Amino acid sequence: MELYIFNQSDRQLAGIIEAYEYLRWTRRFSKCGSFELKAMATTDNLALLRIGNILWKNDDEEAGLIEFMEITGSDREFIEISGRFATSFLARRIVWGTEILTGDLGAALELLVSRNLINPRPSNMGREIARIEFQSAVLDIAVNTQTSYRNLMSAVTGYCDTADVGIKTTFNPKTGLFTIIPYLGSESQAVFSKEYENIIEQVFTQSVVDYASFALVAGEGEGAGRTIVSVGGGEGEARYEVYVDARDLREEDFPSNYEDALAFRGLTRLAESAMVEAFDVTVNQYGNLTYKVDFDIGSRVQVVSKNWGISMNTRIMEIEESYDREGMSLSATFGKSLLTINEKFRTMYENQ
Repeated sequence: MELYIFNQSDRQLAGIIEAYEYLRWTRRFSKCGSFELKAMATTDNLALLRIGNILWKNDDEEAGLIEFMEITGSDREFIEISGRFATSFLARRIVWGTEILTGDLGAALELLVSRNLINPRPSNMGREIARIEFQSAVLDIAVNTQTSYRNLMSAVTGYCDTADVGIKTTFNPKTGLFTIIPYLGSESQAVFSKEYENIIEQVFTQSVVDYASFALVAGEGEGAGRTIVSVGGGEGEARYEVYVDARDLREEDFPSNYEDALAFRGLTRLAESAMVEAFDVTVNQYGNLTYKVDFDIGSRVQVVSKNWGISMNTRIMEIEESYDREGMSLSATFGKSLLTINEKFRTMYENQ
């Protein structure tokens, strides 16, 4: 594996990172990946590892954008950089105005990205980012909603996460072209278990702290005249209710299916508030399963712990590749993990 740096301005090859202390390369299924790199602060590395430049490793199809840089020195001098994968280009834009999203999710995502980044509206305000394309996809997932003035990446990854759809942005080092690709995860026959000796360490998390099973959705109107729909279920102690204010959805935008749009908003909120069930594991790379052959990011696999009495058929949502002087290690998250504090605040704010 080799690390290449491409210039921000023309996306041309600037050089190769010859040696480094460690690299953490975190791939995510329906969210934007991230990376961290620590290297010696040599003259060459200082010239290459600049804010805005592109980091690409030749065994991956995605690339990272350098967003943070820090130089430290005592007996030895180091440069540390970090950033997010190129899907983070979306985070530099907002949804400009209100977009009505109906039909297939793939077309809805393409509309959002095209109108706000590739061929943006307004067209004369410098909002376009060159050499980025969107790969059209039919996902067979219906949407019926609208969004206004949200951060573009938050909107796109939010819809993907809710619908169990992947999102990635590939990089072509020969042309400098980035391609944004929504995709469905794969089905795998892989079974992960300490009993099969393909897991070294494991942590199982289950939580209903932010769980909701039933949503009351309120649309336009006042008092008794307000349009109300409900979705979800559960009885007695198993019923966790949540209220969703969907006043921003206007009936004039959905004249024939307004209640369907309200229901979709409620189902979206319930998907965001699903029960947390996640396995975080350290994968034994010398076990019976081969990374990127038997399993990969987005694969639906079986995870079994006989001692704990747990068996899950779930998706690999995150894979962290760590490289240092001892070689490579691999960690994976299976299933829906707990939100960070920042993610909780962002979700709360965007659902107001």
